[in-house]
Amino acid sequence: MSDKIKQQFGVPVERCQREQHVHTVEAYVAEHQLQPPLSMEELRDHAQQISSDANLTDYLMVLLNNAVWHSTVASIPYERRLLLLPQCLRDFKNCPAQLDEFGLLCEECGRCDIGALQSMAEELGYVVLVAEGSTVVSKLLESGKVDAVVGISCLSALEKSFPHMASGAIPGLAIPLTVDGCVGTQTDTDHVREAILLKSSGDWSSQVDTAAIRQQVDAWFSNDWNCETETERIAYEWLSKSGKRWRPFLLAGVYSALKNGTLEFPEDIRKLAVAVECFHKASLVHDDIEDDDDLRYGEPTLHKTYGLAVALNAGDLLVGEGYRWIASAEKQVVRLTRIAASNHRTLCVGQGEELYGLAAATPFSANQIIEIFRRKTAPAFGVSLLLGAVAADADEELLEMLGRFSESLGIAYQIKDDLDEYRAGEAEDLRASILLALANDLSPEAGLRATAPNLKHIFDELMVVEKASQLLGHYKNKAVRALNALQSAPLKSLLTRLTSKILNEAG
Repeated sequence: MSDKIKQQFGVPVERCQREQHVHTVEAYVAEHQLQPPLSMEELRDHAQQISSDANLTDYLMVLLNNAVWHSTVASIPYERRLLLLPQCLRDFKNCPAQLDEFGLLCEECGRCDIGALQSMAEELGYVVLVAEGSTVVSKLLESGKVDAVVGISCLSALEKSFPHMASGAIPGLAIPLTVDGCVGTQTDTDHVREAILLKSSGDWSSQVDTAAIRQQVDAWFSNDWNCETETERIAYEWLSKSGKRWRPFLLAGVYSALKNGTLEFPEDIRKLAVAVECFHKASLVHDDIEDDDDLRYGEPTLHKTYGLAVALNAGDLLVGEGYRWIASAEKQVVRLTRIAASNHRTLCVGQGEELYGLAAATPFSANQIIEIFRRKTAPAFGVSLLLGAVAADADEELLEMLGRFSESLGIAYQIKDDLDEYRAGEAEDLRASILLALANDLSPEAGLRATAPNLKHIFDELMVVEKASQLLGHYKNKAVRALNALQSAPLKSLLTRLTSKILNEAG
């Protein structure tokens, strides 16, 4: 009987067997110095390294996830944790509890373990839900009311939750049901109580306060810039336009993560954050001129407002200002300047290759477009990540890792941008779009142009949007894989979460 249950549910029946697997996994995590979050791919690979028994893979993945998050969850206050209990633990025939939109309203009648576990957790300060699915949990996490999850569920449900928890870098402990199914399920209540009571005196250093960093970054661009000339006023007024400010935010976030979540930023970080935004806003001015765009941030572009010559000069001034801000830093100026210049050069080469290809009027291949994205878009992320890391005294190995990450992130970001514009009906020029390039790769004899009639019909027939979405997923996963070897849990968690946010799941 035990073999049958083990094979069906994947969880060893005997408590001593479960404890043995826990100790094995904990030793493995310590030996390999694994840092959270672990992606689904990482969890599966490590589980298969621990045991070749395919029946145990899913169970070991749960234990691995628990082991890497154990100390983090222990350091999070009880009142910032959520206990998620499954409704299937209740006595269905005799349960007097009612259901509402959030789940089961347990009356603690004593007919099952739910009431006792709920009472214990609530006395400690937990938020407790007796519910199925992840919708309510996601809303609580997004609201900022909880920072960690202790969840009990069947292995199949836990496996489905891993990608969401990993992409959001959500600290969590999962206790699988020992008897599965929809009715009459069981769990190891002693194990659940241990997880609920888990506590340490250590500081929670695996999370960076992104909201607080965002607030500080925005404040850096609300200053009076003390402009002495009209030329400076135009340039700095453009610099102060909000946008998303991902670049200075990434720079400050990387520094904070490498400095144990600090929110005390030295003056050099502010200067470098302003510098990368100068570079970014300059590139937007020049990009709008090259594309002859009318609007940016829902307002007239700089060259439509002041004329081509003034806008071009303002963009050039912002480039110079970016390097001036870097040169005013107190530490590692040469190293910082070298990184900025290298990424600036790569960006210009990428933009130039796009412009040359457009002038030649030859359809791009998908590989050509990806290479343009690698050069044109990735450096804007790369310079921000690398400058923040250098300011935090990172070594060359970490810089190389961040470089690989930013390349994949930049490519994915530009693919998503092309997809978003096309889906919204805002893609006015598809000549340098991944969509048209894919269509030409799929139907080279057609020699498709952006002005081709029935282009949408052709895209639908060739399933271009679906293929571009697959390509987006590939580079998103490649970006996450670039973080696998990171030894800084705060930085790995931050970049994993931001990858998911920048390339939101709708993309």
